[in-house]
Amino acid sequence: MTKFRLDRIIEVKEKLIEEKEGELETALHMLNELTASILTIEKDIEATYKEMTIPSLSGGDFSVLKDYTTYLSDKRLLMIEEKEDMERRILTLRANLVNLMKELKMLETLKSKTYKAMRKFENRKEQKNLDGMALRLGERRI
Repeated sequence: MTKFRLDRIIEVKEKLIEEKEGELETALHMLNELTASILTIEKDIEATYKEMTIPSLSGGDFSVLKDYTTYLSDKRLLMIEEKEDMERRILTLRANLVNLMKELKMLETLKSKTYKAMRKFENRKEQKNLDGMALRLGERRI
């Protein structure tokens, strides 16, 4: 593999890692927003239950509060499911990121070994040329 190809592959892997890190940051931000929304809904449910315990509440008002509480509970369950999906996505993104970093490390190692092999080959070639020149100089002296 040529030096250019390895450098290009490494560059592509680094860009992929940056993209995955960006996706991970976005997913974490969305997870935090979902968690905050769930907490807000739970507070609303609690406040609605407190309103339902008022003794002077009419039947219609009680029915409205009961329906609102049911709506909030359903919304909370949907948000919890969405949060769980987001957590699974985050785990997947982290696993992908780890794999990309492993691949990048392997490519860096391969690049290092390739450079060493190329230098070794060039040094042998140069030594062979120097030996050839030394032989020719030695033949001229004789």
